[in-house]
Amino acid sequence: MFLKNDLIQYEGEGGKTIRILWIHPEQPYAFTIEIGDLHALPQSINIKSIESDLSEGKAKLLKSDPFFRIINDEALPTKHKDIRDKAFEFIEELVANQPAIYFEDKRWDLIVACIQKIKEKNNKTTHKTIYLYLRRYWQRGQTKNALLPDYNNCGAKGETRTSNPDVKRGRPRKYSDEVGLNVSEDMRKIFKVAVSRFFASDSKFTLQGAFDEMIRKFFCNREIDYESGRIIHLPKDEVATSGFPTIGQFTYWLNQDHNRPDIKRKRVGNKAYDKDLRGLLGTSNAEVWGPGSRYQIDATIADVYLVSRVDRTKIIGRPVIYIVIDVFSRMIVGLYVGIEGPSWVGAMMALANTVTDKQAFCKRFNIKIEPHEWPCHHLPSTILGDKGEIEANIINTLMNNFNVIVENASAYRADWKGIVEQRFKLLPAMFKPYVPGYIEPDFRERGSKDYRLDAVLDLDQFTQIIIECALYYNNDHEFKHYDRDRDLASDNIPAVPVELWEWGIANRSGQLRIYPEELVKFSLMPTQLVTVTMFGIKFGGAYYTCQRAMEELWFDRARQNNTWKVKVSYDPRDADEIYLHNEKSPRQFDVCHMTERSRAYQNVSSWEIEQQQFKQKQTSANHAPSQQLARSNLAGRVETIVASAIQQKPDTSHLSNASQTNNIRENRALEKAENRKSEAFNLGKTSTKSVNQAEPKAKVINFPKLPVDDYSEPDITDIVADNHKGNDDEKS
Repeated sequence: MFLKNDLIQYEGEGGKTIRILWIHPEQPYAFTIEIGDLHALPQSINIKSIESDLSEGKAKLLKSDPFFRIINDEALPTKHKDIRDKAFEFIEELVANQPAIYFEDKRWDLIVACIQKIKEKNNKTTHKTIYLYLRRYWQRGQTKNALLPDYNNCGAKGETRTSNPDVKRGRPRKYSDEVGLNVSEDMRKIFKVAVSRFFASDSKFTLQGAFDEMIRKFFCNREIDYESGRIIHLPKDEVATSGFPTIGQFTYWLNQDHNRPDIKRKRVGNKAYDKDLRGLLGTSNAEVWGPGSRYQIDATIADVYLVSRVDRTKIIGRPVIYIVIDVFSRMIVGLYVGIEGPSWVGAMMALANTVTDKQAFCKRFNIKIEPHEWPCHHLPSTILGDKGEIEANIINTLMNNFNVIVENASAYRADWKGIVEQRFKLLPAMFKPYVPGYIEPDFRERGSKDYRLDAVLDLDQFTQIIIECALYYNNDHEFKHYDRDRDLASDNIPAVPVELWEWGIANRSGQLRIYPEELVKFSLMPTQLVTVTMFGIKFGGAYYTCQRAMEELWFDRARQNNTWKVKVSYDPRDADEIYLHNEKSPRQFDVCHMTERSRAYQNVSSWEIEQQQFKQKQTSANHAPSQQLARSNLAGRVETIVASAIQQKPDTSHLSNASQTNNIRENRALEKAENRKSEAFNLGKTSTKSVNQAEPKAKVINFPKLPVDDYSEPDITDIVADNHKGNDDEKS
């Protein structure tokens, strides 16, 4: 069954495509016209022959019409519509006279009568023009718009124009005496090389800079002025008279021969281009079904300076804010504010905060909330974060224990985390006008104010501000451009995070999971191998103990045998406790407390312990020069004493070696007796009282005189002498 305007395409060489113009309502024949022939006219054809060609595969019925297009009449230029309407007015009666207009013996008379009517209306035309309009009308689908002019085919668009090389194309120069030159094929190749070498691949060159470099390298001769020694450039002969090509010509052919987005990608690199310059067609909401389908996590350094909680006169720098966002509801489900740089530690604390009871969390900062104000204490199905922080091996524990899929955005692709990235623009806007120490754009500019000196907030106070901002954002902030799906739009839910969260829990539940908070935190903590010593479990310069180690006598074994390694988890912010892994049960752990030996490190973080150790090493390093000088001075004093002793030594050259060493014990005894006289305590003789204050003399009772015994321990010379004496006795 064929229809009017059906297209039949014949296969093979010289294949043609015909359009069915009219089908006889009773007889099996129709009139067709070949759409590709500039001189084609309607031809009669048997319908059954077309059916036979289709069944034998000689032809096929086209599903699409190359001439069919939807044209907005209002968008057409008035000139185009006037041409179309005038042409249709000329042939309107002819095309309506079917099937007579299709018969060759009747067509000519109809056209002659039509031209006569046109002349009577004071219009002029020819039979050739009428045939042109009829042919275009029939070949292009028998619609009025088929008569629109083909101006898009004018001007040889996309083709390079050829002209007399001796005649300058384009507008004459208004102010310059130079005629200018046409861009030849050779010059066009130079343009391509210059774009590739100087502009596309080298971002240091601007377009003007690339053009200047091309002129210098390809259109000038490089010479040396021997008088001044300078390098000069003179135009080559072929451009000396006509002048250099212009920046306009260079730009024109750049656009003709190159794709500007491709050049931009080469100039800035793939990563920066994909992040900042590519088209934005996707939406994050298309990837999620409900709350907990996907969390996004990211960090930023806040533009505000803080003071120390211990000593408020000390400025500690700018804090780091970690935010975890639920993509579906835009709810802030976790946050962390600290001084740890963007790292796994900050990400760990933010992820741990996602499973924390927010009511208890806020209470720590003296903020009272109801459970429904922040109802988030769950793990998601998927977490999308940054490479480096989320890519750490420790995240495997979270993935394997709690079946959380972890995805990493490529480097420089912050746009993949667009939801959470936008929060870092929104949150500072809430507190910026009220916070002293906030950095303005003129920070560090010459003559600008030093905003660091205005710092008054400590870390806890700034955390309070961020929590208050998060509560406002979750409970009151409405999104103007939230991407709703059909179900959400039909329920007319306001685009407020807590409303979207509650709606998602009620209608799209199943993605959120609740786990014990302690186990999640234990899985998120960084791990390290530490040493069991006789002083305790050594970690970061401090020593720890636990009940399990005491019961199994770990420290006794370490002292009697050798040390060994064990695995612990730790919170870098609090070094008072570490968590010993249980090899038999991976989800169990022992809490290890710091020993008295490490009492100097209590109530500080591992970062602060490292700082203390660094300061100790720094103090030691600063003391090293004076210590070295003191050692040198000590050696000098020893040398002086030895030199004096050498001067006092008498001449013993007339004595034999044996005579000098035989009486060492006797000599020692005499020296010891002499020392006792000088070292004895004579208390009565050293009294500080004056003669006038002398007390009455007491009766002194003398002890009976007994032989004086030597109770001092023998030294090494006595022991050696006794050994020699014993050996001599055995020999005798």
